[in-house]
Amino acid sequence: MRYLDEPREHEDHLRLVLDDIVGKGISDVVFGGDIGTQESVRGFFEILGGYDFKVSIILGNHDTYPNVVQHCRMDDGAVEGKMCFSHNNGHLKRIFLDSSDNVLGDDQRAWLARELDGVSKAALFVHHPVLAIDTPLEQAGVALRDRDEVKTLLLSRTDCELSVFCGHYHMIDEVRQANISQFATPAVSYQIIRHSDPLRVDTDAFGYRIVEIDDARIRTEVVMLTSA
Repeated sequence: MRYLDEPREHEDHLRLVLDDIVGKGISDVVFGGDIGTQESVRGFFEILGGYDFKVSIILGNHDTYPNVVQHCRMDDGAVEGKMCFSHNNGHLKRIFLDSSDNVLGDDQRAWLARELDGVSKAALFVHHPVLAIDTPLEQAGVALRDRDEVKTLLLSRTDCELSVFCGHYHMIDEVRQANISQFATPAVSYQIIRHSDPLRVDTDAFGYRIVEIDDARIRTEVVMLTSA
């Protein structure tokens, strides 16, 4: 995949996205994972340091906790070796999860269950989708390994309205099941053409998702940019 092959191109995309975010007056940014290699991590934080954002970072399958934690520490030590944390504004709880090992794992799922106790509305930020997406990529063996367990946990919280913001598949998608609404966000690097088989990529398109939170209300939209 081009993820590691074109680091300069991806840095250019990142700068264009961050500049677009600044132009829209947005100051609170969640980076959804897959910073990449140790060298990429260093370059990412150098670029990010040129902007005045309040930043939350979650880890994806191209990340490692030791590589990222030396540049920033988002977690509160809730789960050892995992960058997971939460914030609560009194109306809506935001929960940030670490799927860098392609799995949440028993300890992080137990922590998530505790975080959801007594919560009526929550936004979850996790790199891997929790609900399946209609794409041949689902058969490529890249899904979260304990996705069924995570989905069962979330569906069991019938009194909690859950919005899941994810990425990983490099495509836009929205899907709902019971109390879960899932929003897949485009990648900053490149997109995977959703129904292509064999899989093909679009290296010109990249983007991000705006999430507006007003007390307990959530509005979201996708912004696409192009290098063509």
